Amino acid sequence: MYRIRSPYVGLTSQSCLCSCFNMQYFTTSYGILKIIQIILGSICQSILMFYGTKYIPTFGTSYESFLTTVAGCLMTTSVISVSYLLSKNTEVLVRSSLFEIIFGTFASICYLSSSSLLTIAVYTLLYPIIMTIPFTSIFSAVILAYTLGFILGVIYAIDAYWAFKYYKGFS
Repeated sequence: MYRIRSPYVGLTSQSCLCSCFNMQYFTTSYGILKIIQIILGSICQSILMFYGTKYIPTFGTSYESFLTTVAGCLMTTSVISVSYLLSKNTEVLVRSSLFEIIFGTFASICYLSSSSLLTIAVYTLLYPIIMTIPFTSIFSAVILAYTLGFILGVIYAIDAYWAFKYYKGFS
């Protein structure tokens, strides 16, 4: 918070610039976890959009499943984070409800299952194509995407557990 002194008001009067933002949330472990979720989700989505669109027919539903999971979870996490940034009240109300527990559990299951499906598709459908076309970066890019998907599945599970602890009053 920055304090500004107005030359037109007495020395005892001070106002806070940006007091409407709840910046303290992003210094907590919950806030840092949300930032990590947004960054890793953005990386996954960028990889899929840049490298994977050419091979959508090859991947089949595994690509669409993973991309849908990433897009949905990234959007919801972003909306939650912006809400927490704008209002301390929202942070307290949403974190004390079942929403974060259910969302975190659902996101974790979706990430782990869609990453598993994409892994199977890469090694059964894409690997033979990669062996015939040397020096392509799609293989390593998609491996990075589903690896980050597994990591995000674990991170969302941790977030759901912390939300459960908060809901029960243990933290």
